[in-house]
Amino acid sequence: MKQVSNLLFLGFLFISNIFYAQNKSGKIWVFGSGRAATALFSDTSRPIITPRFPIPPLYFIHGHNNICDSATGNLLFSCNGMILYDSNCVIMENGDSLVPQNIYIHDNGMGAYTQSSIILPKGNNGQFYVIISTVTDTTFNKWTAPNAFKAPNDLILYHIVDINLNGGLGKVVQKNNVLLNGVEFHKTMMMACRHANGKDWWLLKQGSYDTNQIYRFLVTEDSIAGPWVQTFPGPDPNIYPKYWDLTGQFAFSPDGKKFAAVKQKCQQLFLADFDRCTGELYNTKIYNIPIDSTTQTVTQFPIDSLLQGICFSPNNQFVYISRRWNIYQFEYGEIDSSQAWFRVKHGPDTTIQKFQIYNSMHRGIDGRIYIGNWAGQYKQMSVIDKPDIKGIGCSFCRKCFRLDDTTYMGFSAPPDMPDFNLGADTTSPCWPLQSGNVKENESWQVYPNPTSQLLYITNARGKRKYLYDMMGYILFITSKDEIDVSRYAKGLYYLKIEGESKKVLVE
Repeated sequence: MKQVSNLLFLGFLFISNIFYAQNKSGKIWVFGSGRAATALFSDTSRPIITPRFPIPPLYFIHGHNNICDSATGNLLFSCNGMILYDSNCVIMENGDSLVPQNIYIHDNGMGAYTQSSIILPKGNNGQFYVIISTVTDTTFNKWTAPNAFKAPNDLILYHIVDINLNGGLGKVVQKNNVLLNGVEFHKTMMMACRHANGKDWWLLKQGSYDTNQIYRFLVTEDSIAGPWVQTFPGPDPNIYPKYWDLTGQFAFSPDGKKFAAVKQKCQQLFLADFDRCTGELYNTKIYNIPIDSTTQTVTQFPIDSLLQGICFSPNNQFVYISRRWNIYQFEYGEIDSSQAWFRVKHGPDTTIQKFQIYNSMHRGIDGRIYIGNWAGQYKQMSVIDKPDIKGIGCSFCRKCFRLDDTTYMGFSAPPDMPDFNLGADTTSPCWPLQSGNVKENESWQVYPNPTSQLLYITNARGKRKYLYDMMGYILFITSKDEIDVSRYAKGLYYLKIEGESKKVLVE
């Protein structure tokens, strides 16, 4: 029986990989400043750009993202970091004011910071989580107080969209749910990677200014669990004032096994292995990133010391790093550091006064890497056409992602989308999937389910009961017929009795 179950599990993973290999959730990008545009991707040529959304001005500049139908690739909806728009770019029902009032007014209803929002599927029933990193009104007031020396975020909210409503245009059915509150963390750097089970997601968020803290959440169809927190040495936050966090980016490798991060004034690359089962980072390494001091300096630091973005190559061999004026390629498997670094682009591509500054980087489903602009007043981005090739062969193409017309709009940065094409990990399945004995059982029952207090078990008197979290850790063992779950975070758990299990939802 166990052999048959394992074969069924492998078959499930094979089917899952086929499904996710055809996932078209990232086929269209929404972006733009003043007027939005869509970019439609194919497998080979660069995407076709279409000015799409009408004036009054719409801004999708840094904290924006969107999602498409996974089967057809049709645009479902988009988010500019503070407002949700349907596929016609009309504000979705109940989709305005997704952040507190002070930051909404200050930023004119648009997200201004890279990776400040993300959209993730809530199962496959047409519902989606919209997760936004923002700031409470109280902390925002401290930003603008005299002699303020830092401006952190302190709030993560999530909203739920049901795209089945309003004839497919969608509606926000839950709004302003608090995911994290009362702690200070960076404005930028939030990204997700699909769980090894091929269904759920790990969401990682940069934490405190003073240490390299990373929060992680498990996003499932039923709930969002966490946070769990890891603290690492470096990158050194004290090289320059620690409150500089207007730029910075998280990135996962296409196979989901590597994680990388850069932030504005910390002159180091943070690289780690990523466990898709537990969401943990390990085998962390820190590399010094080259600084170009040949172009121009100001009093306190080289102007090109500011880090902007990071992106992995499709073959998982390189990371690309953008500074204000330079693009670097780093081969992290190369032991000789003199051979590992290659400067792809040196200096501005126009005069210093007119150059728009390189910004965040994103990998399209066509395998190219697209490089955003900080100010975004011009209608073009640069592209790395062959990022799997080392050195000059990577083919940096200056301003090749462009729109040559008179439309009132500018380019800024690509959307902050996770890799929807990453499927289940068939090489190292997680508990409970790797166990052929785990299945739903009708011989014993558990109630109420969901609950926030006590669980009662019937028809299992005297038997050992094991309560596991989603990562396979044992939380509680008892022979009693009741379990107090009020101490545990909201989320999905497994109750296991004599090798058989049931899902338990703590709310």
